[in-house]
Amino acid sequence: MDFSVELLHSTEKKLNAEISRLMKAVKVSTVSDLNSNTLGKLQKAPSNDFLNAFVALLESNMSLCKAAASSIDEMKSKVLDTQNQLIHRQQDELAKVKDTVQTEMKSWADVARKNDKQNRQLTAKSVKEAVKAVSEEEERSKNIIIYGVTDDEETDWEDVLKIDRASEAVKSICEVTDCLNVEVQSCSRIGQWKSDKIRPIKVQLRTSSDVDLLLRRACKLKSSKEFSGVYLAPDRTPEQRAAHNKLVQQMKELIIKDSSKHYFIRDDKVRFTDKK
Repeated sequence: MDFSVELLHSTEKKLNAEISRLMKAVKVSTVSDLNSNTLGKLQKAPSNDFLNAFVALLESNMSLCKAAASSIDEMKSKVLDTQNQLIHRQQDELAKVKDTVQTEMKSWADVARKNDKQNRQLTAKSVKEAVKAVSEEEERSKNIIIYGVTDDEETDWEDVLKIDRASEAVKSICEVTDCLNVEVQSCSRIGQWKSDKIRPIKVQLRTSSDVDLLLRRACKLKSSKEFSGVYLAPDRTPEQRAAHNKLVQQMKELIIKDSSKHYFIRDDKVRFTDKK
């Protein structure tokens, strides 16, 4: 049995219906009135009927609980994969920036010792660019990109009524993912509206920890009717996006060749595990 929220609600309705039917049969108005005295009023045949119904519901509920436990284990595994991937990505980026700064600082020190004015100016520019890269990376770490949210053409009425559809979507996504405590600093669509494309939403949060939390809980969107086709991603540079897109394409090709495995991207490589 596969677990789903709809199946859980269905089982709950069936159980409530049986309890209501039992209460009606013994003529009581509340569940607390069901006791050995009131249940003793039932004839043998109806009593067996209720017993069989409750046993069937109990077995179904046990199977549902097992399926839920399996789903939770799978979600934990995916969350850990995402968390580890983010940690490795941040560590790689920090290592690259550190290497760049150290290299440029060494070059600057070498040039300063030689007192070469022209080369010193060039190296100073490189150091500034490296520091700028660190600053931009820090800013990007607080951003998250949301893909797949319905994008309607903006109208003058929206300006008049102060309707911010992107902000409304972000707020709903935070509710679905149980991330109501994250602080949204700003959000906006990226690019000009086109009828044949859905613009992504760039969201700036207060801290990079908020970004990590939202990314870890993004798997909850799949169970949402409104946002099942929406996915979240870190704010990558053009070079990082190009490299990631290549890995995604490679992963899709592997899935077509062998769908019996679970594929994922970690440490800039496509990896896989056996499906449970």
